[in-house]
Amino acid sequence: MTPGSTLRGAAAGALTAALAVAAHGGAGGGVPGNAAVALLLAVAAGVGLVAAHLRAVPTAVLLAAGQGATHLVLAAVTTGHLHASAPMLVAHTVAVVACAALFEAAQRLYGPLTRAVRAAWTAAPPRIEAARTVLPVVAGRTVASARPAPCISRRGPPVAA
Repeated sequence: MTPGSTLRGAAAGALTAALAVAAHGGAGGGVPGNAAVALLLAVAAGVGLVAAHLRAVPTAVLLAAGQGATHLVLAAVTTGHLHASAPMLVAHTVAVVACAALFEAAQRLYGPLTRAVRAAWTAAPPRIEAARTVLPVVAGRTVASARPAPCISRRGPPVAA
């Protein structure tokens, strides 16, 4: 399995769960509870595995199957929900079409973008010269090697003191 297929599977699974909740809530289906979220994650993981291992399956088919499965899960778990209402069908369809278009665009751009980042990352950095300090020469010696004049006498007190 290549890194691209792993990324495809993870993106398909995440998009399936996120769009199912958004489409379901947008059409009046309500916000899912803990049990529904756990089932949504299971469905999303299944869609992600299929997307990662079966590259021949078109993205729109994958996402449509994921939306159908998540709709069934949310319809089974939530109460007071119309199972086949027109707004629900439209919301899930719009989610599939929009997501499939974005997903295909991301797949087309993945290769060139990663090649550009890899080329920029592995390019040799420009060589930087170390700054050199030129010290002036005073009476045959550099200023750095000249000792400053002592300001305190080094002579101690008389021995008798």
